[in-house]
Amino acid sequence: MTLTEVVAGVLDVDPAEVTEESGPETIGTWTSLRHLQLVVTLEEVYGLSFAFDEIRDVRSVGELRTVLRAKGTETR
Repeated sequence: MTLTEVVAGVLDVDPAEVTEESGPETIGTWTSLRHLQLVVTLEEVYGLSFAFDEIRDVRSVGELRTVLRAKGTETR
């Protein structure tokens, strides 16, 4: 499962709408609750944990990808 597919699934949008710049300001369904659901789903899919600061500071798909790569996770 790609990062785009995970984000689209949690936020209930078409994967074609998800770009590196996508975030709460560009996707209306990206609420604070969905943000937490996204984090939990990513932890389950990739088998890792996010620190509080990472959860709080990530504001776009591109930033999510950067954090995942820093944790040694290959994202597509």
